[in-house]
Amino acid sequence: MTLKIEGLVLRAVKYGESDKLITILTEEGKIFFKARGIRSLTSKNAAGCTAFVYSEFELEQRGDKCYLKRAVPLYATVRQGADVVSLALASYLAELAEDTARDAETGKTVLRLLMNALFLIAKEDRPADLIKSVFEMRLLVANGLMPNLSGCASCGKGVDEVPSFFFRLLDGDLICPDCINSFDTELVRVRRDVIALCMRSIEAPEEKAYALKVPEGILRDFSRFTERYLLCQLERDYRTLDFYRQVKKLSAPAEEKNKKETQEERQTNGNETL
Repeated sequence: MTLKIEGLVLRAVKYGESDKLITILTEEGKIFFKARGIRSLTSKNAAGCTAFVYSEFELEQRGDKCYLKRAVPLYATVRQGADVVSLALASYLAELAEDTARDAETGKTVLRLLMNALFLIAKEDRPADLIKSVFEMRLLVANGLMPNLSGCASCGKGVDEVPSFFFRLLDGDLICPDCINSFDTELVRVRRDVIALCMRSIEAPEEKAYALKVPEGILRDFSRFTERYLLCQLERDYRTLDFYRQVKKLSAPAEEKNKKETQEERQTNGNETL
């Protein structure tokens, strides 16, 4: 039986001397197949089976296994030569998508979320942590894990009534400081402005959620919050997330230097104009 389908390559793992095991995400969910001889220099299918490339695939299905017959790349979501932070973030989001697109029902939504996020990563004009955190929140919601951020789950006190709350990672809701003694589950303190940002990232149209202008301090806390909630709900850690954190930390001094040089250049140009 021959299957023709379009999908995004999430993972390509070396197998044997010349083969690869490919995982793609389609609107019908995940598909796994073996690509024979794809590591050969003469393979015509190699480009279509590269990570983060959206391709058209022709697969041969034998029982419960699939084998690649043809792969035609349609477009690359992450450009060649992208910086290491962009690649690390793309790898992390792809692993999240692979974990959470469990069936056809979630496959279409997760594919759309991932494609949009990868497109923004490639543009390199949005903060990486904003893309990461908005994706994490919307992915959780797509999997039925919408947090309750309206107010205290115990007394009903609204978010606008208290400067900060405690968030129950397991239950996905807020507890105000006055009610905290009644609960012993895992908690994380979260400020009102971070709660508001979480709600906007969920409720805003997707393109507007990624366009939010967020001060650096709030974005840092937002990123930590979404990470902790997601890792608790999915009950696992991600090496790709650890790698993203590491390379982002290492790149920070260079980013600050470039930012300073740009500001000095603009100031110099401005003085010359005057």
